[in-house]
Amino acid sequence: MVRVWRSTQLLDLKVEIKSPVFMRPIFFTLLLLLEFGVFLGVECRALEKPGENLKEVGLTTKNGELVDLSYTFVNQDGEVRTLGSYFSEERPTILVPAYYDCPRLCGLLLKGVSELLPRIGLNLGTDYNVVTVSFNPKDDADSAGEVASRYRAQIADSAGNNDDWAFLAGDNDNIVPLMKQLGFHYKEDRGEFAHTAAIFILAPNGMISQHFTGISFPFRDVRLSIVEASKGEVGTLLDHALLFCFRFDPTEGKYTLAAFNVMRAGGLITLVTLAGLIVWLRMRERRSSDEEKGI
Repeated sequence: MVRVWRSTQLLDLKVEIKSPVFMRPIFFTLLLLLEFGVFLGVECRALEKPGENLKEVGLTTKNGELVDLSYTFVNQDGEVRTLGSYFSEERPTILVPAYYDCPRLCGLLLKGVSELLPRIGLNLGTDYNVVTVSFNPKDDADSAGEVASRYRAQIADSAGNNDDWAFLAGDNDNIVPLMKQLGFHYKEDRGEFAHTAAIFILAPNGMISQHFTGISFPFRDVRLSIVEASKGEVGTLLDHALLFCFRFDPTEGKYTLAAFNVMRAGGLITLVTLAGLIVWLRMRERRSSDEEKGI
């Protein structure tokens, strides 16, 4: 008799093993995996046509493309506003596609964003904004508000003003073209959505500056991408110096050394050093000459 806990009930499974001895470890391994999955309440669902559906899921993002900021959404407070109303002339925006009753990936994505923001070292609401947009047309102000309360609380005031992390919902007339412009492709399947996880760094005019995939993000690269998208309005002198020597490599998904710029910087430093050395030698020579004349 094997007893297995399920989320709602305890199951009694009568197991009679008649297989050869060498098969028993395999059987018990499979049974343990089954028990572990049931214990965690993991729901395994398959796409009806995975080969066809997954072709329609993924990213075809093109950095440099403009996003239309006139699309209209309702926010977590029930206000109907355009996407552009969350942008300003000085601050870039991190845009996060996620739907609010997603049972798996979106929660991991939003958790990753909430862990990212305090580590960027810039002030939310002053240096940049964050906007989460649901691609499920069934989401509304209530579902947006529930998720907003949960994830805003996770960052508290450690990243700046957490009220400047907006959560939006809308209809397909606004969702579909926006996601298409982002190059974010998803597929509905029996009330849920097959999709990838990504965040987009948008310049103040709505241009896609950079994008990062996954659920955990390199905070230094995200910071540099925000500084770069701000066109000099955000960041320190060190940030701008780093951007001179580093360029975003889309194949690597991070900033890498720009060899030519490093050589230029090295050449400039060498020239400045040589000029300083020449001035110092001339001053030393003149001082020695004056001393000799005095003698």
